[in-house]
Amino acid sequence: MAAGLPAAAGQGDADRPDTGPDHPDGDTGNTGNTGDSADAGDAGGPRPDNDDTTPTTARRRLSGWLRTVPGLAASTVVTTLAAAAGTAVVTGAVHLWPGSASSNVSLSVETDPMRLDAEGDILQLIPAERFDGSAPQTGCGGFWSWGRARGGVDEDRTRMQLTVTNSGSNTVLITGMRAELVARKPVAPVVEAGCRTQGEAKVYSVNIDLDKPQPNGVYDNGGKSVQPDFTVAAGDLETFLVTARITHGAAQWKLAVDLVEDGHQRTVVFDGDGGKPFSTVTRPTGLTSWELDPGGGGWRKATGGSAASAGQEGGTS
Repeated sequence: MAAGLPAAAGQGDADRPDTGPDHPDGDTGNTGNTGDSADAGDAGGPRPDNDDTTPTTARRRLSGWLRTVPGLAASTVVTTLAAAAGTAVVTGAVHLWPGSASSNVSLSVETDPMRLDAEGDILQLIPAERFDGSAPQTGCGGFWSWGRARGGVDEDRTRMQLTVTNSGSNTVLITGMRAELVARKPVAPVVEAGCRTQGEAKVYSVNIDLDKPQPNGVYDNGGKSVQPDFTVAAGDLETFLVTARITHGAAQWKLAVDLVEDGHQRTVVFDGDGGKPFSTVTRPTGLTSWELDPGGGGWRKATGGSAASAGQEGGTS
């Protein structure tokens, strides 16, 4: 163990889900859900809403096809195809909204950075009193769940891979993506923990600026940032890398995706793990940084003041 590390916790405490009140974004342990509460079997999953609004002709314009790149992560595809019930399903870090009897569209969100088709290192902010010096038994592969079990939240950005599967006979439109802000909070005392990873960007990127009052998703179209206006052909699927960034304070939020299916508009809202909102926190200045040795050597003090290089950006526009 590197000098200066606190004593490691016992094995029984290694990866228990975080249920305590100590969160870097100042959360007190409440779910943060607003509006109607979900059934117990749906906790943590997205919910459909706004199912009866007919879109205007302008919103039904087709802006061209966005083709997915072969090689979509098998875990996401299998989870999507396995949907057989009309309730939300949560399996690990995958949040699934399966098509109901009246819908042929299924959406899934993968939040574990090690399973995303994207480049970039993994950074988490851990409550200072919860960083106990223990390390994930599986190295970087278990870093994300290890940090979450200790109240860790995403540093500066939250990434997820959204997959929309259309098993119907008509084209589905994706007319918008956005963050629904639940709360803004100050940043509590934290330490930075990171793990260096390598990956290949394979999917289209949608970016959300959490600093804005209305953080709508945009993508790059010929050098211009425009709101999503995508199509999913019948019997096809589309995959997007959604990245939400913040530069001030901390934000709790949910991902909303607007769809038009068979002439009807609906909105699907994704919660974070355990039914809580996603949390994205700005990196404080002057904090202690630790980097996980991918070779299994435990934690070491980061050089240059950061646990990993956060400048690598993945995704394809």
